[in-house]
Parts: sequence; structure tokens; C-alpha cells
Amino acid sequence: MAYQVTARKWRPRQFDEVVGQEHITATLKSAVHSGRIAQCYLFCGPRGVGKTTTARILAKVLNCADPRDGNPCEACDSCKSIATSTSMNVLEIDGASNNSVDDVRELREVVRYAATAGVYKIYIIDEVHMLSTAAFNALLKTLEEPPEHVVFIFATTEVQSVPDTILSRCQRFNFRRISTGQIAAHLGTIAQAEGIEVEEGALHLLASRADGALRDAESLLDQVVSLGAEVSQQAVVQVLGLVDRGLYFELLDAMRETAPARVLDVVAQAVDEGADIEEFVYGLVELLRHLLFAKIQGGADELDMAEDARQRCGELAAAMEVEDLLRMMQSLLDLEADLKRSLQPRFRLEIALVHLALMGRSVDVGELLRRLQLLESAAPRPAAPLPPRDRSEQAAPPASSNPTEQALPRGRSEQPTSPPVPTSPNEQDVTAPCAPAQQQVAAPAESSNAASAAAPSFDQVHTNWDELVNVVGTTKRSLASFLKVATLESIEGHVLKLSFDADQRFAMTQVLKDRKIIEEMAEAKYGWRLRLDVVAKKGEQPAPQEASQPESDPTLRSVLDAFDGELV
Repeated sequence: MAYQVTARKWRPRQFDEVVGQEHITATLKSAVHSGRIAQCYLFCGPRGVGKTTTARILAKVLNCADPRDGNPCEACDSCKSIATSTSMNVLEIDGASNNSVDDVRELREVVRYAATAGVYKIYIIDEVHMLSTAAFNALLKTLEEPPEHVVFIFATTEVQSVPDTILSRCQRFNFRRISTGQIAAHLGTIAQAEGIEVEEGALHLLASRADGALRDAESLLDQVVSLGAEVSQQAVVQVLGLVDRGLYFELLDAMRETAPARVLDVVAQAVDEGADIEEFVYGLVELLRHLLFAKIQGGADELDMAEDARQRCGELAAAMEVEDLLRMMQSLLDLEADLKRSLQPRFRLEIALVHLALMGRSVDVGELLRRLQLLESAAPRPAAPLPPRDRSEQAAPPASSNPTEQALPRGRSEQPTSPPVPTSPNEQDVTAPCAPAQQQVAAPAESSNAASAAAPSFDQVHTNWDELVNVVGTTKRSLASFLKVATLESIEGHVLKLSFDADQRFAMTQVLKDRKIIEEMAEAKYGWRLRLDVVAKKGEQPAPQEASQPESDPTLRSVLDAFDGELV
């Protein structure tokens, strides 16, 4: 007998042999067993998942002389003739080449004749979506009221192209993509029966490459077997032009360790081995998808891949963050679209991967706040100065002989070349020429003024508040009028809390909107570094605008101020 490809030799002959479509085969078996046969069936789904095969099995079991539990017996004359495509009661029509209205009219004339043997006359129309609009319209009446002995079975990969008037007259069955594990297991069964030595990783590579189509996986297996050697991972990579998954793991390790040189080496190695750039990006995105699932699910046990690859994915996923994986996937998906228009795809790939390698890792805001609190608690606090025992000790000059250095606040004496920047009008007198004794007394006073300017007390703010409001009024009079109805509540560090009554919602909203103007004028006028926190008085409902301003939180605002950042 002549050689047959694996896809034809191992085509299922019974419902129980169909892989990955149990939800359909079980329904059809039950319908045949109970005699509830529809006038028209529509099998839709991606290529290579068993639509036409299932249609042939259904045709056989409908005319089988001795059906067994919903499956054809494969021994009667009807089953044998259908298997060899010689039956007069089963007609397979290609919708792509018989798509005219004349072809459908001819079909309408033929369906009136009864079956020569058996019970049903079955018409299988493959790629039915290729029929013209006129052909569909000519078929409508026949589908709605067909002869009792006629059953139509349509198969299509583009069900959206089939008119709704046709869909409403059919029982629709949606075939789904077959999982990688099921395809790999079926390929292993075929290899064992054919006496082919295979590696588990090679079977998963073939199944993954088939993208849910069992027929494609069987064709790929034939292609690798033709090499004449054992079906190993290396053979699959060599014959199909795939990228070794180990290179992807090495690439992600280099990106995680911020090693752009290693990233470029991996890309160069893949290109030297003949890998296509788009194929390389596709494989990397697929691996990142597995890592994302493993990270979200808390482990790699559910991943549909070989055991060694599953273990490696689990280790790598544990060392990465979800935000980083999402960012990498989004960048690579954008890269896929750019590669189709790029004149230098390799250069474009290298730029994207180096950019991802040098990009900092994501840090949770809560974790950042926790680290800041730990640093603040661990930082040594300055000791309080001891009170002088007498006036002569208070007037004693410091050890340094430089008058300018004596006038500087503590902590800045290491930079004698930088003149002190005054933070209030009172500090202007410090740089004026004066007697050494006066300078010695001015030094602690300046340090005190600088500290109060950086973090003013509530009494200082309360005393100068009306004057600050008047200064704001010179720039924006309406804002000053809104500030006049505010109440000074308290001050904590740099955060000044203002409160408003319930009937002052509009004033509260405007102050919240323009608080930057007030903060800048307070710093320009008095040297205060203030942050306004606008709230409703206790017992009142806060304004809706307040809830939309997360930066009003004192802790978060102190972090933004310390890092000179902004909230995104």
C-alpha cells in the first residue's frame, strides 16, 4: 500500500477517537441514540480541529446497519463505502468551488431523490461560508423544509460570514482549539504505535507550534520524522526553524539582572542560528505569557508544557513581578507591529530588549512607604544642646577661626566656599560686617530662624495669616476671599490643615484647586515650606473634589516632597 501521511492514516473513525471535542461528540452520540436527528448541522471552528472528520463519522453512524453506543460499526457495507468515499448516499461538496446559485439549484433538484441504501442522504458542504449571497438565498427554502431523508452538514472556519438566516435553520456546534497537552499526548500515542523514538519536550514543541490544530501537529511530526533521526528537541528546532527555549530563559535572566551585553549576545546567537526576528519575538511573548500565568496562579503546575520547562518557568516567575511582566509583554506586542514596517528589524529588536533590560524594576508604593518609615526610625536623632553654665561659656567662640563658618548652620560647615542662603529677611544682617562677639551670638539665632522657616509653628502661621491672605489677594482676589472663610486647624511638620463649613463647599473646592499659589507665596514671603491640607469640619461631609485628590494625604505628600516627585 502507498505511503499515507499521519493526518490521513490516523484520522478518527469513531466519535470516541476525536481528540479534544468531547462536548460535541457526546451530544451527537446521544442524539443518534435517541433518534433526535436535526435537518441541518453547522460545525464551526479553527482549522485542523476535526470538523470534517466529525461530519463523516456522523454520516456513517446515521446510515450504519449496526451502530454501537452511538458509534459506527465500521463493518457494514455503508460504513466501508463512506470510509472509502464511494458511497452514493454521502456527497461531499467544496463550497469554495461550488458557490454559485446554479450549483445550489442543481443540489435542490438532487435532494428530492431518496437514498439508494440506508436511511439518510447526507450532504456535507465544506467551507460553506464561500457560497455567494444568491446561493445562500436559493438554499433557504430547502433548509427550512427539506425531505425527511436528507441531512445537511455544513463546516466552516468563518462562521461570521454565514448569513443569520442560514444560522437560524441549523444546529450550531462550536469546535474549540485543542490544548497543547492533548496534542502532545496524541502525538506520543502515534509515535509509540509507529515505533518512533521521541522526547517529551519535542512533542510539546510540536504541539505548541501547531497552535491548537491537531492536523497541523501531525503534519509537523511527519516533517521532523523525515529527517531520519530521533525526534528530539534539537531536531524540532532545526527542522522547523524554531528558537531554542533555553535562549529565552537566558534572555530573561539577563534582563532581570540588568545585563544589556548578555541580551545582545543572546540575540546575536539566535540570529546566527537562523532564527527569524518575528518568530523570535513571538516565542518570547509566549514565554512571558506562561510566566504571567504562573505568577498570578502562584505556581507553574497548571502550565501546559514539558516538566523541565514548567519547573524553569516556576523559578523565573517567582523572581519577577507582575508589573514587570505586563510591561515587557506590552512593549513586545508593540514591537511586533513595528517589525512589519521596519527596515532594520534586528536593530529594532535590540533597542527594545536593551531598553527593557535597563528599565528599573517596579516597586509598590506601600513597600516604598514602609522602607521610608524604617529609615526614619533608624536614623540617629540629634542630641539636644546642653544649657550653658554661665554667660562666659555662652559667649565662648567656636574652635573655627573663620567668621563666615561660625555663621553657618550646623551640617553645612563642610562647604565653606558656598555662602549661606538667607531664608528670611532677618537673616540679611548675618552677612553684614560686625564685631566677632556679635557674630558669635548671631550664629545660633540664624540656625533657629532657618529651622522655623523650614517648619513654622502654628502660632507663627496664625499671627501672619491675615497678612498672607492679603498678599494672595494682590494676585488673585477671589482666592483671598475664599481663604478668609477658612479656619486654621493645626500644623504637622510642613502640612497646614484648613477646614471649611458645610455651606462653604465652593470655597473649599477653589482653595483645594489653587493651593499651589498659596504655598508658593508663603515660601516667597516668609520662607515657609507649607503643604495645604483642605478638609471639611468634623461632622461634615467632605467635598467630592477632596476624594479625587489623593496627594492631600500627609504621608504621601511628604514622600513626594522628599523625592521631588509627582503622583501619576
